[in-house]
Amino acid sequence: MGIKNEDFKKIIELMPIGWEEKAKELKAIERSRKIKNAEELLRMILLYLTNGESFGKTSSMLRLTDQNSLNKNAVYERIVKSRDWLKWLCENISRNAGELVKKPEWLKDKKVCLIDASDVSKKGSNGSDYKLHYNVELFNLEMREMHITESSVGEKLINFKNLGTDDIVIADRMYGTLKSINYLKEKNCDFILRLRAGAFSFYDSQGIKIELSDCFEELKEGESSDKILFYKEKKELIPIRICAMRKSKEMEQKGLKQIKVSNSNLMRGKVSERQAIYNKYVLLATSCDREIKSEYIMELYRMRWEIELVFKRIKSIFSYGEMPSKLEKTAESWFYGKLLLSYICESLVNKGRFSPREK
Repeated sequence: MGIKNEDFKKIIELMPIGWEEKAKELKAIERSRKIKNAEELLRMILLYLTNGESFGKTSSMLRLTDQNSLNKNAVYERIVKSRDWLKWLCENISRNAGELVKKPEWLKDKKVCLIDASDVSKKGSNGSDYKLHYNVELFNLEMREMHITESSVGEKLINFKNLGTDDIVIADRMYGTLKSINYLKEKNCDFILRLRAGAFSFYDSQGIKIELSDCFEELKEGESSDKILFYKEKKELIPIRICAMRKSKEMEQKGLKQIKVSNSNLMRGKVSERQAIYNKYVLLATSCDREIKSEYIMELYRMRWEIELVFKRIKSIFSYGEMPSKLEKTAESWFYGKLLLSYICESLVNKGRFSPREK
């Protein structure tokens, strides 16, 4: 299936300023014998993405358009060389997506960055072959930073360089470590990090070791509170604010089921006593000032689900969870193209700018 000229013109209107020049700068277009300009290259990539990721089928479709024909090997080469350009397009076109979640007044001068990772598989694979690491601005879906690695690469904040003083970083319990906290302090970022059982030790102001869950025993279901506790860095006591919310019984049971699944290999699905106690709470470490109530911190952390739902929708509709099986070299180009396609469709649907289907 091709792309109507009137629809393609609307797609071109969504492209960020300088996108054509960037195609040449990033070597997506080097010689113009077959693909003469960025528009022709973009049309070819969209044909590839919407026709089963087949180089041969894309080559055949190109013969039905006004473009010069390319054989399947030439299509493959163009896709591989477009990787950096497609990544740049994703990072820039997402800025036009607009505000997805209403931004609270207390965050008006801040950019809220959601950092997470998602497993990606090749078609036909039973496991995870790659891992997508991403930094997304919470309120407008701007892709701040993105990396695709082998599945064995861990989820670490040190993978992200594009962080600064205006940012609040939100990340789940996989990132809730002392290394993460120290790294974000070096970057002068504020942060809200989910803690997991036994991630590191806490102390009171006298240096006496305490159990984190004991600090919030008085909380009832749905209530939240905070305390200033300490951790040790080279024997020095460092203060840190911990916010906690007591889960409902339903949330607690759901959390226990997730723990059993994650423990299936290591502990045969059993839940340790410590894990069970920690599971009663949502525990967050934050650098945000105490003038910002713990309820607001919890609310902001919950907003990360809005972005996760967006990515799940993209994953479902555009099948970015399954990469073509033999395209190791095109893996990143393929994903950035899929993400770009999703941004384009979101923008066109939101603006009601698709041409009506012909009867």
